Amino acid sequence: MSPDKKPTCPVDIYVRVSRVGERGGESFQSPAQQEERCRGQLTADGLKVGQVFVDLDQSGAKASRPAFDEMLARLGELDGDGKLVQGSQASGGVIVHDLSRFGRNTRNVLDGIEYIESRGGIFISCAEKLDTSTATGRFVITLFAALREMELDQSRERWELSKQKARDRGVHIGAARAGYIRREDGTLAEHPEHIQAVKGVFAVRAHGGSWWEASELLTAAGVPTSKSKGQAKVWSRQATRNLVENRAYRADNGGPIPNWQWQKAQAKPGAPRVRGVGHVLGGGLVRCGTCGAGMHKSSNGQRYQVIRCEQRGPGHPTMGYETARDFILSLTFSHVGPRLKREPGGGEAEREALQLAVEAASAEYEQAMELLGVTPPSDSKPALALTEAEAALAEFEVKATAPLTLADLLTPVGVKEQFEKLPVPEQRRILRQIIERVTLSTGRGDPGNRIVVEFTDGTRWPADPLKHERLPQI
Repeated sequence: MSPDKKPTCPVDIYVRVSRVGERGGESFQSPAQQEERCRGQLTADGLKVGQVFVDLDQSGAKASRPAFDEMLARLGELDGDGKLVQGSQASGGVIVHDLSRFGRNTRNVLDGIEYIESRGGIFISCAEKLDTSTATGRFVITLFAALREMELDQSRERWELSKQKARDRGVHIGAARAGYIRREDGTLAEHPEHIQAVKGVFAVRAHGGSWWEASELLTAAGVPTSKSKGQAKVWSRQATRNLVENRAYRADNGGPIPNWQWQKAQAKPGAPRVRGVGHVLGGGLVRCGTCGAGMHKSSNGQRYQVIRCEQRGPGHPTMGYETARDFILSLTFSHVGPRLKREPGGGEAEREALQLAVEAASAEYEQAMELLGVTPPSDSKPALALTEAEAALAEFEVKATAPLTLADLLTPVGVKEQFEKLPVPEQRRILRQIIERVTLSTGRGDPGNRIVVEFTDGTRWPADPLKHERLPQI
């Protein structure tokens, strides 16, 4: 290291772990191993150790990462003349285990290093024994960054080539689409009953049938949805529309549907993708207590708006839309006030669901690797799905063990009034953070006798579905 550029401030350690095969072998370095190596290098160079920043399940191809951005912010700010603002610098630079931990894109790596140097900091890579305090170090880091990017590009090329060869053999990558089953060799075969239901959907749509009629046909035939893990489930209009829009069913792509029929089955240009986009209770938030299907807002005549089941026929509940909306919102914000953050060790059902999602994503990742004979690159669909599942589980574990704060105990005054000012999609997003689902049963009279709400914290109202309590309106 050049004595002239030796920093006086502590040097921060940056650790990153993304999906690396089966997370084993000599090429895999755990967060603890990376941190230990960096601490040893700083001690050997006579530098102070700063904070440690860790990004778990984050791809190095991304220019922005949570801990990465926080680390760069400690390097200080520049004024209008490009000079470092006095007192804004808390770090003298960054050290990583190896260059790929900092980034896997040449431009992103060089931009990051330039950012560090513009604020008077240094960059050190232990494995390559490089630092930017010397001209040689800066040159070699540029060269290494280019080689790392070339390695990732080659991995992408091998992956795409393997996928194309697999497609040529008839192998399907990913979950089997509706109407098909996966054979042991990875190829798809038509399910004798489900494929007939799929053909029926296109026929119904081509003859002017509604999305409701098409979805009812799939549900009645017991066709599993893409998210039901092989089990029969109620099909929503949106899921049915996604099926109809899938070009893999076209005859020119090897599918069972004639091209003219596929085209005729498509929605008219400009038609809304789903019902309920204009109201807060849509999008499947409220479910029918008779069949479990989603409920939507509908006109009963010209003036009276109701919320009704997607399925037609007798025995399905309806309720005045404003009555249902006011009651559900009042119940929601009454619940927010006394609600506390989950105590450590709680939320076992959510934890189990996230663990199952990681296992499913891992199985698809391993299946893709086995079928194609190559390791999926970090930005491939199987790798990204596994990374997202692992990140969601990691985020849950962090929140589950975080200490309570004042914000967890208090409800801001006027929260409902502020809520009403938000656009509908934002309102629905907030409700989804509080409510898991609402079930509306048949009957008449007080909505408190017909509505059951399951909250995301694992509680429900009423606690005993046979004993309803009247809540104060907010």
